[in-house]
Amino acid sequence: MIYEKTYELRVSDFDKNDDLKPTAIMDAFQSVADLHAKRLGIGYRDLLQSDCVWMLVRARFDVIKRINYGETQVVVKTWPHVAGKVDYDRDYKIESSSGETLVKATSKWCVVNMKTRRIALGKAQYPLTEFYPERSYDFDLKKLPDFNLDGASLFEGYAGESTLDHNGHVNNVRYFEFITDAIPLEKGEFVRSVEINYINEMQVGKYSLYFKKDGDNRLIKGFSGDKECFRATLTINVE
Repeated sequence: MIYEKTYELRVSDFDKNDDLKPTAIMDAFQSVADLHAKRLGIGYRDLLQSDCVWMLVRARFDVIKRINYGETQVVVKTWPHVAGKVDYDRDYKIESSSGETLVKATSKWCVVNMKTRRIALGKAQYPLTEFYPERSYDFDLKKLPDFNLDGASLFEGYAGESTLDHNGHVNNVRYFEFITDAIPLEKGEFVRSVEINYINEMQVGKYSLYFKKDGDNRLIKGFSGDKECFRATLTINVE
């Protein structure tokens, strides 16, 4: 019901303020989800036999206790919940080597046909009779609200070939690199929580990020041309 993996943290996992990067957190979650799906017989190559793949739709994480440079090892855990008609919820947790919860998270996935790029129903079945009941949150991830671009700041960049994964689109973790480039943290600032919606696939090419400050929150929308690809909210705290 629960899959866990111990990770050795690297210097490159930490930002200029010596906090664990959002990219490192999301990469760990993506990796354990992939490993657990393989173990359950519904991994990437299993679904590919039916021309299908997993795609992340929404995700959120909250830092309970900051992971600073000097922390060398963490345990990352993940567990799925009963599948819905279209989506698959999966929760996560990062713990210290002593078992203290450092980060909690949740995600919502779907299965997509690689050829049509449309949702494929019933292509992934968990071989489980019981599911771990703990939920990271007492609410379901909903679509993030839209916001007006009037007065928003603009950052433009380019998604190169190195950002693509085996699904043929920009990997979900790489969006956090785009966000970090657009909204650099000041000294003493750290990301307390992140919520992101993946709306349309982003391919190689120019992208535009619009962002607004709303108290401690940063509201973000990412576009490829006129197509909105993702929407995110970051909560930034000061030490």
